[in-house]
Parts: sequence; structure tokens; C-alpha cells
Amino acid sequence: MSHSLPGTATAPDPALQGWGAAVEWDLLRDTVQWSPAAYPLLARDPGLGPLTLDQLPAQLVPQDRPVLRRMVTEALVHGRPVEGVVRVDRGPGQSPVHCAGRARRGPDGQVVSLRLVLSPR
Repeated sequence: MSHSLPGTATAPDPALQGWGAAVEWDLLRDTVQWSPAAYPLLARDPGLGPLTLDQLPAQLVPQDRPVLRRMVTEALVHGRPVEGVVRVDRGPGQSPVHCAGRARRGPDGQVVSLRLVLSPR
């Protein structure tokens, strides 16, 4: 089951889900969708729901937050596919997570969402 904040949205692209966990931030509807596998990968309690794109960096070790910012900028501003590894902060430890994805554009060419697939590294 995916969660949606604050309204409803479609589930992340099923083609992306087969590779790992799927996450999508819909920028027009201000909604967030995470597949169930995203929660353990990102050390998030499913009962709390998915994180917004602004909240996501707080889940990472501080040294990897700039990596995530660069990936988001590449996707949303420059329209490039992104791929990289970030480490999720798990208190006493950390877990590397591979991220790959792209921005989705609407009919007018404007970015409407950011989709990522995640897998343990």
C-alpha cells in the first residue's frame, strides 16, 4: 500500500517498482507516494507515512545530503536522469541505498514529478 500526502495520487510507475522500492513526489498535486519497500530502505516507520522531498535529506548521513541535493537539481532543473548512492542514517549505523530516477514532464514540458527507484547497495 502506498501513502499519499496530503491528497490522493496514483501509485508510482509499476515499471519502476519491479527493480526495487518506488517513490514519487508529485509537485503539482503536492502528494507523495512510496511503495511499501521504501520504508525499511529509508529507515522510516510506515505509520508515519512518506517523507516530503524537503524532509528526505534528514534521513541521510550529513555527508550525503549534498549528493541528494545534486541529484534532485539534476533531475528537476536540468531534466537529466539521475543515479547515485546515499547512506541512510540508522542511528548507530548506516545503510547505502542506490537511487536512480528521473523527472516526469507534463504535456506543457514542465516538470510535474520526481520518480526514483531505490535498492539496497
